[in-house]
Amino acid sequence: MEGLFNHIFSKTLKIEFKVPFTRLSYEEAINRYGLDKPDLRYSLELKDFNKPAARGKFEVFRQVIKNRGTVKALVASKAADFFRKKISELEETARVYGAKGLAWMKVSESGLEGGISRFYSSLQQEILNTLDAKPGDLILLVGAEWKKACTALGAVRSELARQLKLYDPHEFNFCWITDFPLFEWNSEENKWEPAHHMFTIPQEEFIPDLEKDPGAVMGDLYDLICSGTELGSGSIRIHNLKLQQRIFNIIGISKEDAKRRFGFLMEAFQYGPPPHGGIAVGLDRLVMLMAGELSGFRFTLARAARGYPDFSSAIYSTSIGTSSIELFVSKSR
Repeated sequence: MEGLFNHIFSKTLKIEFKVPFTRLSYEEAINRYGLDKPDLRYSLELKDFNKPAARGKFEVFRQVIKNRGTVKALVASKAADFFRKKISELEETARVYGAKGLAWMKVSESGLEGGISRFYSSLQQEILNTLDAKPGDLILLVGAEWKKACTALGAVRSELARQLKLYDPHEFNFCWITDFPLFEWNSEENKWEPAHHMFTIPQEEFIPDLEKDPGAVMGDLYDLICSGTELGSGSIRIHNLKLQQRIFNIIGISKEDAKRRFGFLMEAFQYGPPPHGGIAVGLDRLVMLMAGELSGFRFTLARAARGYPDFSSAIYSTSIGTSSIELFVSKSR
């Protein structure tokens, strides 16, 4: 895949990339960038603020730590001149992703000031050293359970990058995201669900004790990201009937229900399918990304007269602001 994309970009845009592409685990991507499709064109990273939060006097963060949550910080370089209204707008961005608020402090030549800085007067130098914050910087903070804190501040990161113009829109940066969780807990229905889909094989080390701690199980999944856009997603599939049934059991699908819904697959397993997997790339996203017109696109599919899904020709029309890309796909009868 890396060779393929290097070929595509070198032939069309005269751009070549260093290989191998950067590789990040799902947990690392969330922890450092707040989402599983990080834009690595800029280095703005989330940082841990747990130790100062536990020792400071800001009770909101003290309670977050007491309840085994996380406080994450984001240092926006030279953004200390942001008006309160602009910070409030960033707070609304964080709230969309579940944060209860967005705390802040500014860094001046004399230390921390504004926002919640008064609660950390005795920890100023430690905070500046921990976050590598300098005069003129703006420190933004979110406290919540780990994923929510990261995701909310990750959204703020993306918005800050746009406002501060931290990246070149004509630059491309690829990375792989791996080690995705196989299951996620549905607290409303009190059950485990597949984080992606139920046919991905668990990583080998987790197979023996799959049922003991489903939340810790990682799957053989991988996403290809370019400049914050997911271009491709793939996985290695389960090819063993007993293992597939164990997955079904964990997510609450009985043998009878599995046979009714996936009988064709269960039967196929009896004939010994080999290990297999793959990846699918979004051609439309790739073309629009390369054209610099990814945002605000409208995608329509015109089906042929014979109707969906059995069509012999189709026109994919992508309208993107000031430009339009049309991909004609035809198939002779």
